[in-house]
Amino acid sequence: MRNMKTIYKYLFILSFMAFASCNVLDQEPEGLISTEDAIVDRQSAIAATNGLYSILQDGDLYGGRFIMATEMVAGNAKATAFQAFWQELASGKVPVSNFHVEDNWIGFYDVINGANAIITQVPELAALSEGEKNEMLGTAYFMRALSFFDLLRQYGEFYDTGSEFGIPLKLTQSLEPSETSRSTVAKSYEQIESDLTKAIDLLGDGNNNFKVSKAAAQTLKARVHLYQEEFTEAANLASAVITNSKYELPENYNEIYEIEESAESIFELNFIQLDDPNVWAIEMYITPPEVSVSEGLITFLDGRGENERGALFAQSENNDEIFICTKYGNSQTDNGHNTIVLRLSEMYLIRAEALGRNGTPNDALPDLNEIRNRAGLSNINNISDEAELLDILLEERRAEFAFEGHYWFDMVRYGLMEDTRGLESFRRIFPIPRREMNITDGTLVQNPGYNQQ
Repeated sequence: MRNMKTIYKYLFILSFMAFASCNVLDQEPEGLISTEDAIVDRQSAIAATNGLYSILQDGDLYGGRFIMATEMVAGNAKATAFQAFWQELASGKVPVSNFHVEDNWIGFYDVINGANAIITQVPELAALSEGEKNEMLGTAYFMRALSFFDLLRQYGEFYDTGSEFGIPLKLTQSLEPSETSRSTVAKSYEQIESDLTKAIDLLGDGNNNFKVSKAAAQTLKARVHLYQEEFTEAANLASAVITNSKYELPENYNEIYEIEESAESIFELNFIQLDDPNVWAIEMYITPPEVSVSEGLITFLDGRGENERGALFAQSENNDEIFICTKYGNSQTDNGHNTIVLRLSEMYLIRAEALGRNGTPNDALPDLNEIRNRAGLSNINNISDEAELLDILLEERRAEFAFEGHYWFDMVRYGLMEDTRGLESFRRIFPIPRREMNITDGTLVQNPGYNQQ
């Protein structure tokens, strides 16, 4: 008998299969019935909302490959076997035809289309209480914001708010071919912030960390403000989460990976053994693994004396020259390990960066040392200037969030990617997938530097 989460997943797919066409932005679905009335009662509304979590767990999203891909281009991971798309990502020179880029783009727009359906249809349902509507709508706004943000920082020039190269902001549900052009980066951020503001207003504290909450929306919004260098707003939101009595920083760094719903966890995706295998188990724990930990990351952690955080990177049982990340399990049968999407330690490091860059670099020290001490490292006593602060933050965030999908984006927004990875500047972001460019017939404009590929 299927578990309830799997049932919700299939209900959602059946209700919204018209949205999950080969190209969710632009291709006409064939042979599908209208979904205008897909959310018609309380049961279908619950199924649709829970379906958002299931889609987010997809292998091309937070089920593994989204995080692995960014760790690849950042140099934390390497391609150990023979899949061409992993080899391309590991080189940092990602072509417009890369399979992961194509599937990741579609996957996040699947989440967005599902969220749009809820935002459109749930307010009209008389069968739902006001509280139920608020939770469903708050979840949909959060999921749409998260998806837009993850699309922007992969495929848009997120590091430049003056850039015209943002993302297509798909805000309505439609079965018609859609030619949604790219918005500017500023407009993209504006929409993400608007959705998160609504989510914060609608969501409550939540009963568990497997569902999004007001604190989850505050956490993500703090990150969004930080990326725009809006430091006062980022620090204030980070402080709101840090002082929330529901969360605390455990003394044991590894606790969040060992215990579901750790006190540090703000939002985690709940994988269980009965689910389809998550990609971590498929890609990293097979022999030989498709993805393994790079020698560069191991050397970095060892050189810093990272006994706590480094303990989560172990030699493969089958090959002592290959290291795997054990945050998501350590064997092919470890299928139930969760993906941590948002956690408290990030709020300390966001507040450290915001205070240090908005005032004097040493304003970062209390929060920075809080995280270092938890990892068994000594205090930093002085930071001379912002350049040194950025170097320290990049290293600290690399160690704290290794194999959690932060390092590449940090490297880019600090302006350190070219020197660190030795790549051309245009490779700070991925290309718009060739398939999308072809289908839109000129509506989408390719990212600079990729037009000749």
